[in-house]
Amino acid sequence: MARRAAAPRRSRTNVRRGADARASDVLAAVELIAPLAGAAEWDNVGLLCGRAEWPASRVLLAIDLTDAVAREALRRRTQMLLVYHPPIFKGVRSVTPAAAASTTMLPDLLAQRVAVIAVHTALDAAPGGTNDLLVDMLDCVERWPLEPQRVEGAGYKLVVFVPPAEAPRLRAALSNAGAGVIGHYAECSFELRGRGTFLGDETTRPAIGQRGELETVEEARLEMVVPASRLGPVVRALYAAHSYEEPAFDLYPVHELRGRGQAGMGRVGRLRRPLRGRAIVEALRRRVDLSTATVVGDLRRRFARVTAAAGSFGASAHRDPDSLVITGELRHHEALELLARGVTAICLGHYASERPALAYLRRRLRALVPGAKVEVSAADRSPLVSVAE
Repeated sequence: MARRAAAPRRSRTNVRRGADARASDVLAAVELIAPLAGAAEWDNVGLLCGRAEWPASRVLLAIDLTDAVAREALRRRTQMLLVYHPPIFKGVRSVTPAAAASTTMLPDLLAQRVAVIAVHTALDAAPGGTNDLLVDMLDCVERWPLEPQRVEGAGYKLVVFVPPAEAPRLRAALSNAGAGVIGHYAECSFELRGRGTFLGDETTRPAIGQRGELETVEEARLEMVVPASRLGPVVRALYAAHSYEEPAFDLYPVHELRGRGQAGMGRVGRLRRPLRGRAIVEALRRRVDLSTATVVGDLRRRFARVTAAAGSFGASAHRDPDSLVITGELRHHEALELLARGVTAICLGHYASERPALAYLRRRLRALVPGAKVEVSAADRSPLVSVAE
Protein backbone atom coordinates (compact mmCIF):
# COMPACT_ATOMS: atom_id res chain seq x y z
CA MET A 1 0.00 0.00 0.00
CA ALA A 2 1.37 3.43 -0.91
CA ARG A 3 2.16 5.76 1.93
CA ARG A 4 -0.22 8.67 2.23
CA ALA A 5 1.01 12.23 2.18
CA ALA A 6 2.54 13.21 5.50
CA ALA A 7 0.75 15.70 7.71
CA PRO A 8 2.46 19.06 8.22
CA ARG A 9 5.27 18.85 10.73
CA ARG A 10 4.36 20.18 14.14
CA SER A 11 6.49 20.87 17.14
CA ARG A 12 6.15 18.09 19.70
CA THR A 13 4.34 19.30 22.80
CA ASN A 14 6.01 18.54 26.13
CA VAL A 15 3.72 16.39 28.24
CA ARG A 16 4.04 14.91 31.68
CA ARG A 17 4.67 11.21 31.97
CA GLY A 18 2.57 8.48 33.53
CA ALA A 19 0.97 9.30 36.86
CA ASP A 20 1.77 13.00 36.46
CA ALA A 21 -0.24 13.41 33.21
CA ARG A 22 -2.98 16.03 33.30
CA ALA A 23 -6.07 16.67 31.18
CA SER A 24 -4.14 19.52 29.56
CA ASP A 25 -1.50 17.03 28.39
CA VAL A 26 -4.10 14.83 26.71
CA LEU A 27 -5.67 17.92 25.15
CA ALA A 28 -2.26 19.00 23.83
CA ALA A 29 -1.78 15.54 22.32
CA VAL A 30 -5.23 15.73 20.71
CA GLU A 31 -4.22 19.04 19.12
CA LEU A 32 -1.29 17.25 17.47
CA ILE A 33 -3.48 14.37 16.27
CA ALA A 34 -6.56 16.37 15.23
CA PRO A 35 -6.30 20.17 15.57
CA LEU A 36 -9.58 21.28 17.10
CA ALA A 37 -9.71 24.38 14.88
CA GLY A 38 -10.38 21.98 12.00
CA ALA A 39 -13.76 20.89 13.42
CA ALA A 40 -16.96 21.97 11.70
CA GLU A 41 -18.39 25.26 12.95
CA TRP A 42 -21.52 23.56 14.26
CA ASP A 43 -19.57 20.97 16.24
CA ASN A 44 -18.67 20.96 19.94
CA VAL A 45 -15.17 19.56 20.48
CA GLY A 46 -12.36 19.91 23.01
CA LEU A 47 -12.55 19.80 26.81
CA LEU A 48 -16.29 19.59 27.59
CA CYS A 49 -16.21 18.58 31.28
CA GLY A 50 -13.70 19.09 34.03
CA ARG A 51 -10.57 21.16 34.48
CA ALA A 52 -7.35 21.18 32.47
CA GLU A 53 -5.28 20.59 35.63
CA TRP A 54 -7.12 17.41 36.67
CA PRO A 55 -5.08 14.15 36.61
CA ALA A 56 -5.39 12.10 33.41
CA SER A 57 -3.03 9.14 33.73
CA ARG A 58 -5.89 6.67 33.07
CA VAL A 59 -7.71 7.41 29.81
CA LEU A 60 -10.72 5.56 28.40
CA LEU A 61 -11.72 5.84 24.72
CA ALA A 62 -15.23 5.45 23.30
CA ILE A 63 -17.35 6.52 20.36
CA ASP A 64 -20.28 7.51 22.60
CA LEU A 65 -20.45 8.46 26.26
CA THR A 66 -23.46 6.37 27.31
CA ASP A 67 -24.47 5.34 30.82
CA ALA A 68 -22.78 1.98 30.27
CA VAL A 69 -19.50 3.68 29.30
CA ALA A 70 -19.79 6.09 32.22
CA ARG A 71 -20.30 3.21 34.69
CA GLU A 72 -17.30 1.42 33.20
CA ALA A 73 -15.19 4.56 33.56
CA LEU A 74 -16.14 4.93 37.23
CA ARG A 75 -15.56 1.24 37.93
CA ARG A 76 -12.08 1.39 36.34
CA ARG A 77 -11.28 4.67 38.12
CA THR A 78 -10.74 6.39 34.82
CA GLN A 79 -9.53 9.97 35.06
CA MET A 80 -10.16 11.05 31.47
CA LEU A 81 -12.80 10.07 28.91
CA LEU A 82 -11.86 10.79 25.30
CA VAL A 83 -14.93 10.29 23.16
CA TYR A 84 -15.63 10.72 19.48
CA HIS A 85 -19.15 12.14 19.64
CA PRO A 86 -19.60 15.14 21.96
CA PRO A 87 -21.89 14.13 24.83
CA ILE A 88 -22.84 17.79 25.25
CA PHE A 89 -23.94 19.10 21.88
CA LYS A 90 -26.64 21.70 22.35
CA GLY A 91 -26.92 24.23 25.12
CA VAL A 92 -27.04 22.61 28.57
CA ARG A 93 -29.02 24.53 31.20
CA SER A 94 -28.21 22.20 34.08
CA VAL A 95 -25.83 19.34 34.92
CA THR A 96 -28.25 16.81 36.38
CA PRO A 97 -29.39 13.34 35.29
CA ALA A 98 -31.91 15.18 33.08
CA ALA A 99 -29.26 17.21 31.24
CA ALA A 100 -29.37 17.21 27.42
CA ALA A 101 -26.55 14.70 27.03
CA SER A 102 -25.98 11.14 25.83
CA THR A 103 -25.60 10.02 29.46
CA THR A 104 -27.48 10.70 32.68
CA MET A 105 -24.22 10.38 34.64
CA LEU A 106 -22.46 13.69 33.99
CA PRO A 107 -22.92 14.65 37.68
CA ASP A 108 -21.31 11.36 38.78
CA LEU A 109 -18.35 11.80 36.41
CA LEU A 110 -17.75 15.36 37.56
CA ALA A 111 -18.03 14.31 41.21
CA GLN A 112 -15.18 11.85 40.62
CA ARG A 113 -13.19 14.47 38.65
CA VAL A 114 -13.40 12.58 35.36
CA ALA A 115 -12.69 15.03 32.54
CA VAL A 116 -14.27 14.58 29.11
CA ILE A 117 -12.78 15.50 25.73
CA ALA A 118 -14.58 15.11 22.37
CA VAL A 119 -12.89 15.07 18.94
CA HIS A 120 -15.64 14.33 16.37
CA THR A 121 -15.24 16.32 13.11
CA ALA A 122 -11.77 17.55 14.10
CA LEU A 123 -10.61 13.94 13.70
CA ASP A 124 -12.67 13.52 10.52
CA ALA A 125 -10.88 16.44 8.88
CA ALA A 126 -7.35 15.71 10.13
CA PRO A 127 -4.80 13.95 7.91
CA GLY A 128 -4.55 10.38 9.19
CA GLY A 129 -7.94 10.68 10.91
CA THR A 130 -11.30 8.93 10.63
CA ASN A 131 -11.66 9.02 6.84
CA ASP A 132 -8.01 8.28 6.09
CA LEU A 133 -8.36 5.16 8.24
CA LEU A 134 -11.11 3.89 5.92
CA VAL A 135 -9.03 4.67 2.82
CA ASP A 136 -6.09 2.82 4.46
CA MET A 137 -8.09 -0.40 4.22
CA LEU A 138 -7.76 -0.32 0.43
CA ASP A 139 -4.82 -0.18 -1.97
CA CYS A 140 -4.81 3.52 -2.81
CA VAL A 141 -1.84 5.28 -4.41
CA GLU A 142 -3.05 8.86 -3.99
CA ARG A 143 -5.56 10.69 -1.82
CA TRP A 144 -7.01 14.14 -1.23
CA PRO A 145 -9.84 15.76 0.77
CA LEU A 146 -13.30 15.66 -0.74
CA GLU A 147 -13.92 19.12 0.73
CA PRO A 148 -10.59 20.85 1.52
CA GLN A 149 -10.76 23.16 4.53
CA ARG A 150 -10.12 26.81 3.87
CA VAL A 151 -9.11 29.28 6.57
CA GLU A 152 -10.97 32.47 5.70
CA GLY A 153 -9.10 35.75 6.02
CA ALA A 154 -5.93 34.20 7.42
CA GLY A 155 -3.99 37.33 6.43
CA TYR A 156 -3.32 39.75 3.59
CA LYS A 157 -1.13 40.13 0.52
CA LEU A 158 0.43 43.60 0.44
CA VAL A 159 1.33 44.95 -3.01
CA VAL A 160 3.25 48.24 -3.02
CA PHE A 161 4.94 50.19 -5.83
CA VAL A 162 8.32 51.79 -5.13
CA PRO A 163 11.36 53.10 -7.03
CA PRO A 164 13.62 50.06 -7.62
CA ALA A 165 16.54 51.57 -5.70
CA GLU A 166 14.33 51.94 -2.61
CA ALA A 167 12.88 48.42 -2.70
CA PRO A 168 15.53 46.83 -0.40
CA ARG A 169 15.06 49.50 2.28
CA LEU A 170 11.26 49.28 2.11
CA ARG A 171 11.37 45.46 2.21
CA ALA A 172 13.50 45.61 5.36
CA ALA A 173 11.15 48.08 7.04
CA LEU A 174 8.08 45.99 6.23
CA SER A 175 9.84 42.82 7.41
CA ASN A 176 10.77 44.45 10.72
CA ALA A 177 7.09 45.34 11.18
CA GLY A 178 6.02 41.70 10.69
CA ALA A 179 5.46 41.26 6.95
CA GLY A 180 6.98 38.55 4.78
CA VAL A 181 6.86 35.57 7.15
CA ILE A 182 5.95 32.23 5.52
CA GLY A 183 6.34 29.24 7.83
CA HIS A 184 9.90 29.26 9.16
CA TYR A 185 11.08 31.77 6.54
CA ALA A 186 11.29 35.55 7.05
CA GLU A 187 11.70 38.51 4.67
CA CYS A 188 9.83 36.65 1.92
CA SER A 189 8.84 38.87 -1.00
CA PHE A 190 8.32 38.98 -4.73
CA GLU A 191 9.53 41.85 -6.91
CA LEU A 192 8.59 42.71 -10.49
CA ARG A 193 9.74 45.71 -12.54
CA GLY A 194 7.47 47.93 -14.61
CA ARG A 195 6.49 51.52 -15.38
CA GLY A 196 4.11 53.67 -13.39
CA THR A 197 2.44 57.03 -14.13
CA PHE A 198 1.07 59.82 -11.99
CA LEU A 199 -0.03 63.43 -12.30
CA GLY A 200 -0.14 65.57 -9.16
CA ASP A 201 -2.41 68.59 -8.77
CA GLU A 202 -1.30 71.99 -7.51
CA THR A 203 -1.42 70.92 -3.85
CA THR A 204 1.08 68.04 -4.23
CA ARG A 205 4.79 67.85 -3.57
CA PRO A 206 5.91 64.83 -5.62
CA ALA A 207 9.21 63.18 -4.69
CA ILE A 208 9.84 62.59 -8.39
CA GLY A 209 8.94 65.00 -11.22
CA GLN A 210 6.81 68.15 -11.16
CA ARG A 211 3.30 68.89 -10.02
CA GLY A 212 0.85 69.38 -12.87
CA GLU A 213 2.90 67.22 -15.23
CA LEU A 214 2.28 63.58 -16.14
CA GLU A 215 5.27 61.56 -14.99
CA THR A 216 6.33 58.10 -16.16
CA VAL A 217 8.77 56.34 -13.84
CA GLU A 218 10.42 52.98 -13.46
CA GLU A 219 8.97 51.19 -10.42
CA ALA A 220 9.18 47.87 -8.64
CA ARG A 221 6.05 45.99 -7.63
CA LEU A 222 6.85 44.53 -4.21
CA GLU A 223 4.58 41.81 -2.75
CA MET A 224 4.66 40.47 0.81
CA VAL A 225 2.24 38.53 3.02
CA VAL A 226 1.00 40.21 6.19
CA PRO A 227 -0.71 38.45 9.13
CA ALA A 228 -3.91 40.16 10.20
CA SER A 229 -2.45 40.88 13.65
CA ARG A 230 0.42 42.89 12.08
CA LEU A 231 -1.55 44.82 9.47
CA GLY A 232 -1.54 48.14 11.34
CA PRO A 233 2.20 48.18 12.15
CA VAL A 234 3.08 47.13 8.59
CA VAL A 235 1.01 49.89 6.96
CA ARG A 236 2.47 52.48 9.32
CA ALA A 237 5.97 51.24 8.48
CA LEU A 238 5.14 51.52 4.77
CA TYR A 239 4.19 55.19 5.09
CA ALA A 240 7.23 55.92 7.25
CA ALA A 241 9.75 54.24 4.92
CA HIS A 242 8.33 55.14 1.49
CA SER A 243 9.68 58.24 -0.26
CA TYR A 244 6.41 59.02 -2.06
CA GLU A 245 3.99 61.55 -0.62
CA GLU A 246 1.14 59.15 -1.47
CA PRO A 247 2.46 55.57 -1.77
CA ALA A 248 0.40 53.36 -4.06
CA PHE A 249 -0.40 50.04 -2.42
CA ASP A 250 -3.14 47.39 -2.30
CA LEU A 251 -4.18 44.85 0.33
CA TYR A 252 -5.82 41.58 -0.74
CA PRO A 253 -7.40 39.15 1.74
CA VAL A 254 -5.57 35.81 1.66
CA HIS A 255 -7.23 32.46 2.37
CA GLU A 256 -5.27 29.36 3.33
CA LEU A 257 -5.91 25.63 3.10
CA ARG A 258 -5.48 23.76 6.36
CA GLY A 259 -2.77 21.13 6.52
CA ARG A 260 -1.20 22.25 3.24
CA GLY A 261 -4.30 21.12 1.42
CA GLN A 262 -4.40 17.69 3.13
CA ALA A 263 -7.01 18.56 5.78
CA GLY A 264 -10.72 18.54 5.02
CA MET A 265 -13.97 16.65 5.26
CA GLY A 266 -14.17 13.34 3.43
CA ARG A 267 -11.26 11.65 1.69
CA VAL A 268 -10.92 10.50 -1.93
CA GLY A 269 -8.44 7.74 -2.73
CA ARG A 270 -7.30 6.64 -6.19
CA LEU A 271 -7.06 2.87 -6.33
CA ARG A 272 -3.89 1.26 -7.65
CA ARG A 273 -6.10 -0.50 -10.19
CA PRO A 274 -9.86 -0.38 -10.78
CA LEU A 275 -11.78 -2.84 -8.63
CA ARG A 276 -15.29 -4.19 -8.67
CA GLY A 277 -17.46 -3.07 -5.80
CA ARG A 278 -17.72 -6.62 -4.46
CA ALA A 279 -13.92 -6.83 -4.14
CA ILE A 280 -13.88 -3.55 -2.22
CA VAL A 281 -16.55 -4.89 0.13
CA GLU A 282 -14.47 -8.00 0.83
CA ALA A 283 -11.40 -5.87 1.59
CA LEU A 284 -13.47 -3.82 4.04
CA ARG A 285 -14.98 -6.92 5.65
CA ARG A 286 -11.54 -7.87 7.02
CA ARG A 287 -11.34 -4.62 8.98
CA VAL A 288 -14.89 -3.38 9.61
CA ASP A 289 -18.07 -4.89 11.04
CA LEU A 290 -20.45 -5.19 8.07
CA SER A 291 -23.26 -6.94 9.95
CA THR A 292 -25.62 -3.96 9.47
CA ALA A 293 -24.15 -2.60 6.22
CA THR A 294 -26.39 -1.65 3.28
CA VAL A 295 -25.71 -0.66 -0.33
CA VAL A 296 -27.07 1.97 -2.68
CA GLY A 297 -26.40 1.30 -6.36
CA ASP A 298 -24.51 -1.42 -8.22
CA LEU A 299 -21.53 -3.25 -6.68
CA ARG A 300 -20.88 -5.24 -9.86
CA ARG A 301 -19.27 -2.19 -11.50
CA ARG A 302 -15.57 -1.34 -11.46
CA PHE A 303 -14.42 1.76 -9.59
CA ALA A 304 -11.25 3.78 -10.09
CA ARG A 305 -11.59 5.67 -6.82
CA VAL A 306 -13.16 5.42 -3.36
CA THR A 307 -14.57 8.24 -1.28
CA ALA A 308 -14.55 7.82 2.51
CA ALA A 309 -17.15 9.84 4.39
CA ALA A 310 -17.60 8.41 7.88
CA GLY A 311 -20.69 8.98 9.96
CA SER A 312 -23.55 10.97 8.46
CA PHE A 313 -22.09 12.97 5.57
CA GLY A 314 -25.09 13.48 3.31
CA ALA A 315 -25.27 13.09 -0.46
CA SER A 316 -24.68 16.52 -1.99
CA ALA A 317 -20.87 16.18 -2.28
CA HIS A 318 -20.94 12.75 -3.94
CA ARG A 319 -21.17 13.26 -7.69
CA ASP A 320 -18.49 10.99 -9.16
CA PRO A 321 -19.93 7.71 -10.51
CA ASP A 322 -16.41 6.27 -10.79
CA SER A 323 -15.82 6.63 -7.05
CA LEU A 324 -17.40 4.14 -4.64
CA VAL A 325 -18.63 6.01 -1.57
CA ILE A 326 -17.88 4.42 1.81
CA THR A 327 -20.01 6.16 4.41
CA GLY A 328 -21.83 5.54 7.65
CA GLU A 329 -25.47 6.16 6.82
CA LEU A 330 -27.77 7.83 4.31
CA ARG A 331 -31.31 9.07 4.62
CA HIS A 332 -33.91 7.66 2.25
CA HIS A 333 -34.02 10.72 -0.01
CA GLU A 334 -30.23 11.02 0.01
CA ALA A 335 -30.03 7.46 -1.28
CA LEU A 336 -32.46 8.38 -4.05
CA GLU A 337 -30.23 11.34 -4.99
CA LEU A 338 -27.23 9.07 -5.37
CA LEU A 339 -29.19 6.59 -7.48
CA ALA A 340 -30.26 9.41 -9.79
CA ARG A 341 -26.61 10.41 -10.25
CA GLY A 342 -25.43 6.85 -10.82
CA VAL A 343 -23.32 6.92 -7.63
CA THR A 344 -22.84 3.71 -5.63
CA ALA A 345 -22.42 3.84 -1.85
CA ILE A 346 -21.74 1.36 0.93
CA CYS A 347 -23.35 2.36 4.22
CA LEU A 348 -21.27 0.63 6.89
CA GLY A 349 -23.43 1.89 9.74
CA HIS A 350 -22.73 5.14 11.56
CA TYR A 351 -20.93 3.51 14.47
CA ALA A 352 -19.04 0.96 12.35
CA SER A 353 -17.62 3.67 10.07
CA GLU A 354 -16.15 5.56 13.04
CA ARG A 355 -15.06 2.67 15.26
CA PRO A 356 -11.58 2.25 13.64
CA ALA A 357 -10.69 5.69 15.02
CA LEU A 358 -10.44 4.32 18.58
CA ALA A 359 -7.47 2.02 17.91
CA TYR A 360 -5.75 4.85 16.08
CA LEU A 361 -6.32 7.26 18.98
CA ARG A 362 -5.06 4.69 21.48
CA ARG A 363 -1.83 4.20 19.52
CA ARG A 364 -1.18 7.91 19.07
CA LEU A 365 -1.99 8.86 22.67
CA ARG A 366 0.24 6.13 24.08
CA ALA A 367 3.10 7.60 22.04
CA LEU A 368 2.37 11.24 22.85
CA VAL A 369 1.55 10.81 26.56
CA PRO A 370 4.20 8.22 27.56
CA GLY A 371 3.29 6.00 30.46
CA ALA A 372 -0.37 6.98 30.57
CA LYS A 373 -2.72 4.02 30.52
CA VAL A 374 -4.95 4.42 27.46
CA GLU A 375 -7.63 1.79 26.82
CA VAL A 376 -10.69 1.35 24.61
CA SER A 377 -14.02 0.98 26.39
CA ALA A 378 -15.48 -2.51 26.52
CA ALA A 379 -18.98 -1.13 27.11
CA ASP A 380 -19.01 1.06 23.99
CA ARG A 381 -21.51 -0.41 21.55
CA SER A 382 -23.46 0.58 18.46
CA PRO A 383 -27.05 1.49 19.37
CA LEU A 384 -28.18 -0.47 16.27
CA VAL A 385 -27.74 -4.23 15.89
CA SER A 386 -28.77 -6.71 13.22
CA VAL A 387 -32.12 -8.48 13.72
CA ALA A 388 -30.15 -11.71 13.23
CA GLU A 389 -28.66 -11.14 16.67
